Amino acid sequence: MQDISSIFDHYRIAARTLWNVGFWADTDFRNWDSVEQFDEIQKILFRELVLRKVGREWPVQHIFEKTIPFFSLIPSIKPTPIMIQNPRPDKPRGYWDHPVNRVDPEGVEIHFLGYFDWNRLDYADFRYYQGVIARFDTHPDLVGREALIERENTAVYVTTE
Repeated sequence: MQDISSIFDHYRIAARTLWNVGFWADTDFRNWDSVEQFDEIQKILFRELVLRKVGREWPVQHIFEKTIPFFSLIPSIKPTPIMIQNPRPDKPRGYWDHPVNRVDPEGVEIHFLGYFDWNRLDYADFRYYQGVIARFDTHPDLVGREALIERENTAVYVTTE
């Protein structure tokens, strides 16, 4: 595996600058239609700045919609804070309060899904990586759950397979 955190950081800076300067700065663009348009732009930007840079392909329509299994989010401190999706019977999404809130780098594998901010209509930071747990040695029941992990505590690796 190869550490490509700097490539992801380059994309992050470019995408959030585009939103913050090009969209959010003009109050006429602070709406859900603009968010949807920006989402489409982000996919193209990710394809060009990340996927092409590492020589990988992924269908544009699946970027930020389906996990990209060749991009792994590896916690860089021990233990690393994490927020894990905690579904409710009436709401399967939207709760990030699972009691398991720490992971060790060697005991978990998380595949990249996208970036996450709490308020999509606000200034963008892309503080969190959003991923899906592919392996969790101490909590196998959490495999398949979405998780949020702070970018500053995480390295991104591309598999060589």
